[in-house]
Amino acid sequence: MTGLKRSSMVLVCGLLLASFAAGAQADGSGSGWQSLKNWGQNQWSAATAALPHTPVTVPAQGTIEVAFSPPGGATSAIVQAIGEAKQRVWVQAYSFTSAPIAKAVLNAAKRGVEVKVVLDKSQRTQKYSVADFFANQGVPVYIDDQHAIAHNKVMVIDSGTLITGSFNFSKAAEQANAENLLIFRGNPALQQLYADNFRFHLSHSTPYTARHGLD
Repeated sequence: MTGLKRSSMVLVCGLLLASFAAGAQADGSGSGWQSLKNWGQNQWSAATAALPHTPVTVPAQGTIEVAFSPPGGATSAIVQAIGEAKQRVWVQAYSFTSAPIAKAVLNAAKRGVEVKVVLDKSQRTQKYSVADFFANQGVPVYIDDQHAIAHNKVMVIDSGTLITGSFNFSKAAEQANAENLLIFRGNPALQQLYADNFRFHLSHSTPYTARHGLD
């Protein structure tokens, strides 16, 4: 079966299953249908993922919160933004070892926010990575090993908040490194570009299996 035919079949099956699941949910059927709906939506997202065409100019809109480190403050700004999430928190990270940020992401998942985390392949062997912490808590974690380094530091939150910059989600970035952080709010066009980029990298990433027990 060619890649094109397979993608077409995945699209059709994903749409049908998501449709059936949505109908079943409306009829009061169990959580199994919700899982099926989520599966269909994930298959659709993966099959339609594409790298955005760039460079592109996006009109200035909304607000931009800026933070530098040291002396710090970026971590608390990220935690606050995650705490405002109501629908989704999508994370791309090269290094993710910050306990406060990890806790904020987990709390978002516990209150029903869709959370997905894509990490660089170095996190498979990083001693203090939060990959195991998330995986053991049921938060979906994926490894993007299709590049020399998956160097993005991005969070896509709901439909209007975007976090990016040089700032790794780590204690060292907060206290020792010279870093910058930008939090864009109210610019959906800009956020959509990053969301599309996230979906593209997620589509070729592999699920992470925890190496250690519950943290």
